[in-house]
Amino acid sequence: MTTILAMAAVTISLMAVPSEGAVTSSHLGVYVGPGKTDQLNNFQTWLSRSPVHATDYADPSENTQWNQYAFKYWGDWKKAAAGRQFILGLHMLPKDGNFADGLAGKYDSQFQGLADLMVKNGLGDTVVRLGYEGNNKIIGPWQGTDDPAAYRAMFRRVVTLMRARTGAAFQFDYNMAVGPSGKVTSFETLYPGDAYVDIVGLNIYDVWWQHPGATPAQRWNHTLTTTMGVNEFKAFAAAHNKPKSYPEWGLYLKGDAYAGGGDSPYFIDRMAELVQDSKYQAYFNLDWGGGTLDDFPNGKAQYKLRFGGQPPS
Repeated sequence: MTTILAMAAVTISLMAVPSEGAVTSSHLGVYVGPGKTDQLNNFQTWLSRSPVHATDYADPSENTQWNQYAFKYWGDWKKAAAGRQFILGLHMLPKDGNFADGLAGKYDSQFQGLADLMVKNGLGDTVVRLGYEGNNKIIGPWQGTDDPAAYRAMFRRVVTLMRARTGAAFQFDYNMAVGPSGKVTSFETLYPGDAYVDIVGLNIYDVWWQHPGATPAQRWNHTLTTTMGVNEFKAFAAAHNKPKSYPEWGLYLKGDAYAGGGDSPYFIDRMAELVQDSKYQAYFNLDWGGGTLDDFPNGKAQYKLRFGGQPPS
């Protein structure tokens, strides 16, 4: 009996280990920089995979400046090949904005104009990550860690404004980062309600704040089990019957307080398994302090192994 149980345990253990050479079936995107359509095409060629969806970011107050160019570039890119999807990280308040003015309608025309500009350029079906990482206190003026009620109200206001524009078919992603902050102690804290959300997203980097000695497995276990980690996120998505996304994820260099794992194929493999049932997922391949795939030769090779080529149908 002991032998049988031991064999069963080994069988279960083997079943739980990911097939680390398998191409992951998922809707794949990448961020390579603002308006960088050529770089995205180069990434797609390197990965030997099509389509690779595009992600970018916008401040609504830049409608008449950078946004005019960026949305034309991305609109032309989207029209150039079938099946491409554009995903936008959208500031929920303009630079130096505040919730009081936003809820009083001061910025309404900026969001309406942005929506019209996107529709005009063939981006009316964009996935909009509105107020992304609202649980990140330093993300921008729209962070919700001090005033969750205002965050929720502003989210509802912007969704209502943008959905009402002629030709709009936007999908809105309620997108948090791993971990609690301030008054935000769960995914429910900032949630504006099912009627205003189409997708729920979680950003994940291979870090464990101030734990530089953690092993890859320990760091991943922390990502799974911490408050507002992967396990709670999956339960939250199921409770609201919403598809999941992982709009930003990536490796992170060692050596600062974020305590990144460095060149970790292990993290790539864990993410490859996690994103299998996602609506979409995107590697953040621009250096915001943690490096790009070029800084991680082993991780880069494993990324291509797990995500390169055409996924199984």
